[in-house]
Amino acid sequence: MLGLSSSYFGFKGKSIYDSVKSVFDLGFDAVELGAGHRFEEDIWETVKRIKADFPGKDYTIHGLFPPQRERAWFNASLGLAKQNKEIVDSFFRAGHIVEAKVVSIHPGFTKEIAWRDSKNPMENFLPQKDLLLESAWSNLFKLIEYCLHLAEETGCAFAIENVPEHSVPLVCSSQQVERVFKQFPKLLFLLDFGHALYEGRLQEFLGRFSRHIGQMHLHFSRPKGTAPKADEHTPITSFEQLEPLGKIRQLKEIPIVFEHGLNVSQAQILKEKELVARFLG
Repeated sequence: MLGLSSSYFGFKGKSIYDSVKSVFDLGFDAVELGAGHRFEEDIWETVKRIKADFPGKDYTIHGLFPPQRERAWFNASLGLAKQNKEIVDSFFRAGHIVEAKVVSIHPGFTKEIAWRDSKNPMENFLPQKDLLLESAWSNLFKLIEYCLHLAEETGCAFAIENVPEHSVPLVCSSQQVERVFKQFPKLLFLLDFGHALYEGRLQEFLGRFSRHIGQMHLHFSRPKGTAPKADEHTPITSFEQLEPLGKIRQLKEIPIVFEHGLNVSQAQILKEKELVARFLG
């Protein structure tokens, strides 16, 4: 199941509906409703219209969707605080409407995170004061437990993503990932291929957690120290880059979502899509 994040077109200024339509116009059968959008007043009617107008398509939801009126980062380390609970309820409300295969989030941060307006959508992340780590872990576990309850109610699977160390994640190392899955065996792993490559953790994650993988974000990144910046989000260009994924037995059964920013053209995405389709075939 190959898809593209709606954020790709959201970064270009398109509405949520037009972003989804643009993904399907490129020939994808799935779309991830992502965080790269501005707030829209009629969001729930839009989500219902998307489901009605594009029958037979597949969906995933990635926090923060739907977008909030006030731009903010969703921080799972704050647990079920009032705003977080409302946001999580919205994740699964959207997931239920579109019958999403997976609802996924970032795994929380070790700091409070503020929103910084930036022309580059990848640079609006502003870490602030440190959180108490054990409180953050406790809060994360309470939030995961609540999300798994909503997942059971709505029929959407629930996953957490690996994110790069520079984004001060609460869950980063294999030991930390293991701590989460030991507590929540039904939780899925959203493997971000590019993040894992950048951090030099791909082989380790595949070796230890491949059975948990229920979704993938696909993009390429050179290793830390080689790439000029973190999180390049460049296209996959060869079978050699994809070969490690052979360790994922369920690879053909899970959503694989291309995740790119303004540095990648539609032509590059289509070439990448064709390459990955041939690899899977």
